[in-house]
Amino acid sequence: MNILFSTTRQWNPGDEFILMGTINLLKEVIGEFNPIIYNRNPEIRQNKSYLNPFRKSKYSNIIFKGKNFLESFFRIGFWDNSFKDEMNLDFIDMVIFAGSPEWMGERLLPLYKKLLKYNKPIIYLGIGSGRKQDFKSIKTPYLDVLKKAKLIIVRDYLTYEFLKPLKPYYLPCPAFFSSNEKKEIKKVKKVGLVFATYKAVVNNKVSKDTYNYILNLYEKLINKFECEIVCHYIDELPEAVKIFKDMKIHYSYDAKDYLDIYKKFDLVIGPRVHGIGISASMGIPGILIAHDLRGNTGKGFLAEIVKVGDDISGVLNKVENIVESIEEHNKNIISHKKKSKLMYLELLKNVNF
Repeated sequence: MNILFSTTRQWNPGDEFILMGTINLLKEVIGEFNPIIYNRNPEIRQNKSYLNPFRKSKYSNIIFKGKNFLESFFRIGFWDNSFKDEMNLDFIDMVIFAGSPEWMGERLLPLYKKLLKYNKPIIYLGIGSGRKQDFKSIKTPYLDVLKKAKLIIVRDYLTYEFLKPLKPYYLPCPAFFSSNEKKEIKKVKKVGLVFATYKAVVNNKVSKDTYNYILNLYEKLINKFECEIVCHYIDELPEAVKIFKDMKIHYSYDAKDYLDIYKKFDLVIGPRVHGIGISASMGIPGILIAHDLRGNTGKGFLAEIVKVGDDISGVLNKVENIVESIEEHNKNIISHKKKSKLMYLELLKNVNF
């Protein structure tokens, strides 16, 4: 089977954690398949790029004088190793919107228009919301495609309420299944602190208040526990090196490397929802520093959720409480993952592939 996934590649590793979990689930239901991506990375697809007549891959092969110069300023052709807007869906057996709050919008409009023309199985797995929305606000073709979907699973209560007329299922984000390993934890030896900054690019940064809050909290945690820093986005790394001198700092361009990175820890703390999620997939407890509405996703990972502005001493007490009962938290997450996985697999098996 050829399965097309709406996701991002080399943008937000959290999206790739979600995709890893989605693929793990599907393999248990249908076996091997060819994963193809519709890449929403804003470096690859801009909101209005589908209106650009020169963004067709055929223009990648045309040679003319001055083309190399023009390509430095204007986007000509489509070079990414992913589904192209001019492709049809004849060779695609199924389309899956894999997590993320971006499961509608202009970057996806070419795909939605194609889905109205083709009778392909459509599934939404673990989709979320970054803001409150009204069901009546969903426009064509998005609503028409949603109505065609064979299965809709949401990852937070906000999205569940939003899509309630379509009778979605409410389960943890698929990032919960990104790892097939489980870690038994009896004592907290090492804590992972996920770094974020307001100096990164839009949609990969936090507010200055969040930044100041986590630095204040991390300073105190570093004095109490053996800690290491984790960065998800390249803009974070140079700053982390300056701030956390003499500390071990983890980063990789390859999202799959984060399985080995997070496996080192017994507790993970930070504002990245899916840093908490990929850790939970191995049974590692997390404390999510919620800084927007996406923080509700952390409930599906059994994470302790604190908010930016919460009293630091109170947060430190919560950390201590989890450390003291880490074995219980670890077992609860592993049990919750097992139950959640069975529910996912049951729903997927009932889909007519």
